[in-house]
Amino acid sequence: MSSDTSVLQSRGRNKPNPNAPTVLHLVSRLDGGGGARLAIDLSSGLVESGGRALIAYDGEASSTYELTRHKITPITEALTSRNPISGYTVTRRLAYVIREQKVDLVHAQNATLAAVGEAAARKAGAKMITTFCDGPGEVATLSKKTRTALINSDHVLTLSYLTANLLADALPELRERVSVVPYGIDLTRFDPQRVTPQRMIQMAQAWRLPDDKHIVMLPARYVPQKGHALLLEALTELKDIDLRCLMVGPSQDGGAYRDQLEKLVKMMELEDRVLLADECRDMPAVLMLADLVVAPYLTPSTYNRVVIEAQALGRPLVVSDYPCARELVEGSSMAWLVPPNDAQALAWAIRDALALPSEERQARTPQVIQNLQRRSDRDWMRHRVLGMYWDISGKPGSPF
Repeated sequence: MSSDTSVLQSRGRNKPNPNAPTVLHLVSRLDGGGGARLAIDLSSGLVESGGRALIAYDGEASSTYELTRHKITPITEALTSRNPISGYTVTRRLAYVIREQKVDLVHAQNATLAAVGEAAARKAGAKMITTFCDGPGEVATLSKKTRTALINSDHVLTLSYLTANLLADALPELRERVSVVPYGIDLTRFDPQRVTPQRMIQMAQAWRLPDDKHIVMLPARYVPQKGHALLLEALTELKDIDLRCLMVGPSQDGGAYRDQLEKLVKMMELEDRVLLADECRDMPAVLMLADLVVAPYLTPSTYNRVVIEAQALGRPLVVSDYPCARELVEGSSMAWLVPPNDAQALAWAIRDALALPSEERQARTPQVIQNLQRRSDRDWMRHRVLGMYWDISGKPGSPF
């Protein structure tokens, strides 16, 4: 942990800082997804620095216990409604919250929420930041409403240099107001030395995972674009390899897509090789069980938290070959990039990765971990963004 961050935390834990800003985060869902994780990590850092944080989210939530633990105020609101009348009502209610809670700055965690956030912030006299976490391909298809909201934001954050350049080219007005802050994780939590054997055994027993077979893992929300079905197709090409495939994550459609996958597993006769599991809070222990983590995504995204977390724990990775994915695994000695939506190429990469001798994997693990730690530290991410909060809100002093 950096000395600046240590000072930041000790100040906040001693007493509130009257000069610290109050920030309202907007997220589509308060679940295990990246936007929610970013909002919680930044909000908890702000609270530790003596400020106040609120998170507004749409729909059911699975992480409210963290809000309570970090003293973050929850706001339930229909942020993603496409009904124009509902959108107007949401904007009005958010503006009321901003005035009532004396919010200095609104931080929308994706471009979809930028429009409602910017309108509410402008109505209530607050500043506005948007995190553009969509994939590079989404830049060219931005709606006029979203483009306007981005241009009117006081600052825009991206998690990828590629996306930042594309966004600045598409919206030249933003060129001086775009910053790249790579996603950072809690390296003390995702530290293989701190994941006890007891935690791993508990998870393995809960899912009845064998200890004499390769464990191939796809940790992701149950949505089609994450490539679950593609992985099942690839597994039909690997029946000569003794493995167990674990898919683990939350469902956001009431379980309908997961039910489809269950039927597909039976149709492909993979029942004894594939387990579809629920979301788990102890992801470090879950990932440590994996001999190989697979991210066979069908669409590009700016970042993926699991890809970063897996590297922090030294896990081998097979990832769909998108430009931003290359950024995420750059420098790793145990990453296989495969053409998107190609089951045979995916099967080949899985076969090659599992063939890596265990002693060679162990030898490469420290390099993978050190390579990740240099560029994905949550403390550094908080340091950058909290400094922006102070600067943009015009508060005196700094969090450091």
